[in-house]
Amino acid sequence: MNAMKLTGKALALVFAAGIAVAALSACGDKKTEEPAQTTETTAQTTAQPAQSDAKSAEDDYETMDMKPATEAEVLEILSFLPDPVATIDGEPMPRKEVIDEIVSQEIPAVILKDIGDERLRQAMKKQISRMAEPKVMLKLAEKAGFKPSPEFILKEMKEEFDGLPDDEKKEIEEALKARGLTLEEHMKETSQNTEIQKAAAISKYVHTEFLDKAKKDISDDDVKKFYEEHIEDVTKPAGVTVAHILIQPDEEEEDADKADADAKVKIDAIYEEILKDPSQFDKLAQEKSDCPSGKRDNGKLPAFGKDGMMLDGSGAMVQEFTDAAFTIEKEGQITKPVKTRFGYHIIKLIERNPEEVIPLEKVKDEIAEGLAAEQAQINLNKKLDEVIKINDFAPAKEEAPAAEEAPAAK
Repeated sequence: MNAMKLTGKALALVFAAGIAVAALSACGDKKTEEPAQTTETTAQTTAQPAQSDAKSAEDDYETMDMKPATEAEVLEILSFLPDPVATIDGEPMPRKEVIDEIVSQEIPAVILKDIGDERLRQAMKKQISRMAEPKVMLKLAEKAGFKPSPEFILKEMKEEFDGLPDDEKKEIEEALKARGLTLEEHMKETSQNTEIQKAAAISKYVHTEFLDKAKKDISDDDVKKFYEEHIEDVTKPAGVTVAHILIQPDEEEEDADKADADAKVKIDAIYEEILKDPSQFDKLAQEKSDCPSGKRDNGKLPAFGKDGMMLDGSGAMVQEFTDAAFTIEKEGQITKPVKTRFGYHIIKLIERNPEEVIPLEKVKDEIAEGLAAEQAQINLNKKLDEVIKINDFAPAKEEAPAAEEAPAAK
């Protein structure tokens, strides 16, 4: 049974509701992009070998009737489901609930039939679990004293907010102000949302009854053992920290070749200025770079390794940029203008970062949190398995044919 994952603070989702404080990446939209390879680009590249298969499947489905399955069709296709399909904390879960849910998803009958009997039965077990778990979790939360209500949400939000560092409090208040809300108004508005009330009650129950208890069972020896067995996970690879000045071709120029040539002229002029006076790099990055990192931090970018991956895990650099950065031998030196799909760059080496094993002292709390969350997840799943009993609808196993008796020896 796949229960919800245990992550973050118990009520972090409460403040998340209605607040979206976007973390600024090094460079953002097209006009201010950075030599970072986006997840989308990577995913597209990875997916390419399968495109022909996907296209073939699309062509097949185009010739089929893709109307959503009717209730009668769903009933026929899922005729193997027993009634009730499960028992939840002693109460039966009617088959009709599952049928109604599948009908509401508007899945074409042809898709349901095409899945195959075994996979369809597996999918139904997961579907039943997904439908049963929230009901069970809410019941368990209420039994433990965490009843969803506006008062419960207000109390927990105030306690959570009071425990935040001052800078986080200020960030939340500014985000709310941008939406025309005060903290009190946001809390009151959020407390009226019944779905948030339920989710917060469940989250509080899970953290109190499982995560907090699991934390008490994690010893220093457990943490040290995990650290030693996963030393590669706490080892930062060697990398470089660089700054860059980016000049992008003018998107409004209809002649792409001319736009590229103009950008090249601009970057070459900047390069000549820096050769004459290297101390001008920071000033020129602030004034002329098309990347926000110029104004924000004199063009400085997060450290990255030879594979282009940023050491903080926030993204990756395109290969041409990475290769050029690793050719610089001394700190403070710059490259000649380098062309990438983002435009033209001048790259300055700030420092080389040697491979580093992060000391246990710096990561012990994070490791302990992870081990506690893992054990809490196991304990929570066991609890759910105790109260959610899905009735068997596995296909009957065929009996092996009886072996023929050997003729009696004469």
